[in-house]
Amino acid sequence: MRFIEKLLKEEDFIHFVDIVVGAYPGSMDGLQPTKEQLKAHFMHNQYNDASINYYGLWEDNELVGGMRLHDFEMNLFSNIIPIGGVGLVAVDLLRKKEKIAKELIAHFFKVFLEKNIHFVALYPFKPDFYKKMGFGYGSKIHQYLVEPTSFPKGSTKRHLTYLTSQDKHRLADCYNRVAAKRHGMFYKTESELSSIFKNPRNYIIAVEREDKIQGYMVFSFNKQSETNFLLNNLVIKEWIYETPEALLELSTFLNSQADQVNRIEWNTQEENVHFFLGDVLNGTNHLIPSVYHASSVSGVGLMYRIINVRGFFEALTAHNFNGQTLTCKLTVKDSLLPENNQQIIIKAIKGNLNILDNENYDVEMMIDIAELSSLVIGVVTVQELFMLSKVKISDEQYIQALHQLFLVLEKPMCITAF
Repeated sequence: MRFIEKLLKEEDFIHFVDIVVGAYPGSMDGLQPTKEQLKAHFMHNQYNDASINYYGLWEDNELVGGMRLHDFEMNLFSNIIPIGGVGLVAVDLLRKKEKIAKELIAHFFKVFLEKNIHFVALYPFKPDFYKKMGFGYGSKIHQYLVEPTSFPKGSTKRHLTYLTSQDKHRLADCYNRVAAKRHGMFYKTESELSSIFKNPRNYIIAVEREDKIQGYMVFSFNKQSETNFLLNNLVIKEWIYETPEALLELSTFLNSQADQVNRIEWNTQEENVHFFLGDVLNGTNHLIPSVYHASSVSGVGLMYRIINVRGFFEALTAHNFNGQTLTCKLTVKDSLLPENNQQIIIKAIKGNLNILDNENYDVEMMIDIAELSSLVIGVVTVQELFMLSKVKISDEQYIQALHQLFLVLEKPMCITAF
């Protein structure tokens, strides 16, 4: 018999760490923490951080899997909503392919549905696995690997300063001001904030003007040679800026590292930063036909899922859907959550939304929950989904109207790792 409950006993955490290390062997490599340190870290989170909870799955009183759940706050169209997160989904090496991960995810849904939370997210170990479970893709990330001199050099960097743990909440204030203006961003939790300063490899610098942090950067160095200690790359872990001036001062700092740094790794969801950089080439000399020079490498990562369609749309009644007037029957396919397998009527009048049960409608849109989850937050458009055969529309003359109804000008951005 299987059951899932919170991990509370030290013995349970010891077993969970063994499962995690088996599921993610890279977590014990090199400078990563020991098993004892992982156990202490997990237990500290469980007992001291209300936003983090660890769960285990037992079968016949044996722990065979587990996960970590997060309570986040997210900027959704300038409204702050609760969103659930799951990470560290791990299954005992001897128990794989026994649908343990599926049961853990189902319990993840249950936990947040009981909290009346309609939207969840995760970072997938296999995107296709979670796509089949109804998670839709978030914005892509672009990894640039450029020379320091590719970053513009401004007139000054005199407002730059190092930050210490005493500046933790000043840094958080800067981040949260940016998050409050940027669709998709999560507010920082106390644990996430502390981890920035606890990592001994991190350097943290900031632009400070008028006693206020207006931008900051967290970075570390990676050596590029076992025989030449002078060859290093600088890895940007977090770069937040409120103003063009703050961006340029931090860029000037990066430009000045040319004597010590080979290349700078910048992972960003901003699609057009190549306009900011000088030489955007990544050093591979790879040419894409006909003549496109390799610059960034892109990847899919964070995935979103609506776990209560009606509740999600009801929470958006204050959001204006681009001034559109349209009545749409939305038919959603959700193979994992039967309660989401439903039809609702969305009536928009000048962009103001109402959810109805019975109403004459102009058009029906049939869509899988994964694609719907990506559509409503602006990762993809109705027109794109239609051309890719990922949405069915009963009357094609309404494609443009539906496109405008769900159009989001700014794709969601999220730099929170969990």
